[in-house]
Amino acid sequence: MEERIIYARLHALNGNFIVVYVVDPETGRYREFSANDHYEEIFAQAKEGTEFFATLRSAVRVFSHPKDTERVLALLTQENVMEEIGRSGIFTLGYRILMEGKYVYFQLKAATVEEKEGTRLIVGLNNIDAQVRQQEEYGRKLAKAQREASLDALTGVKNKHAYTVTERALNRQIKMHRQAPFAVVVFDVNNLKTVNDSFGHQAGDHYICESCKTICEIFKRSPVFRIGGDEFAVISQGSDYDRVEELIGKVNEHNAEAVQNDGIVIACGMAKYENDANVAAVFERADQNMYENKSRLKAGL
Repeated sequence: MEERIIYARLHALNGNFIVVYVVDPETGRYREFSANDHYEEIFAQAKEGTEFFATLRSAVRVFSHPKDTERVLALLTQENVMEEIGRSGIFTLGYRILMEGKYVYFQLKAATVEEKEGTRLIVGLNNIDAQVRQQEEYGRKLAKAQREASLDALTGVKNKHAYTVTERALNRQIKMHRQAPFAVVVFDVNNLKTVNDSFGHQAGDHYICESCKTICEIFKRSPVFRIGGDEFAVISQGSDYDRVEELIGKVNEHNAEAVQNDGIVIACGMAKYENDANVAAVFERADQNMYENKSRLKAGL
């Protein structure tokens, strides 16, 4: 009969627990059921006693992770637990507990059941470390995949997809009339086709990477996007926006030296946001300015 009762109590919590306590919420008297040997060895908790929540909170202060302790103590009060059970039917709380020299993720669950003697609070501690670690690893892999999906494989800067995401975000700000000043700078690497045809695509890839390195060195505080084979774009805000003309001047200085030394020439054009309807309008002006710059460079002007 007692085993059937204990099983019913465990079923109320719906979990696999290393320890279960049955508590009389009126008196605070508790009794421990179904603790595994590992739990008994590490924590050496009394099998039964009074003032359950005071006892539990004392254990939290000793065994919980320092970064979890304050949060757990704030939530793990009898008033809060019973109020949450009354509202949603169950109380759950996750935190880390020190076991054998390392912190392990556990989930505390509590629910009430009606028995002949009256209402009983069932509290169980469930080891969820494997699930949490698996979720964390999945989260890390997902974040890595998302980063990689936004990076250009050749140069390591942001790619066309990342530019589109940024453009959409800026467009939302423009629509809400909350957009801070920004400028779009468009770049086109001159003579890439000639390099590819004369020296092969490996040399062409090196040519693109060196061009990208130059752009990144000049626009240190702005995101750089590779939006095409030999095309790059920069969205300048903040301090880079405040000195964008100066930075364009540095590109022109680089090109003047490159023309003299047979280096890499990078045509560029810039346009500032001027209450345009969207980012595309700013990009179009910058792109037009870039082609004008490209024509002047080819003409040796």
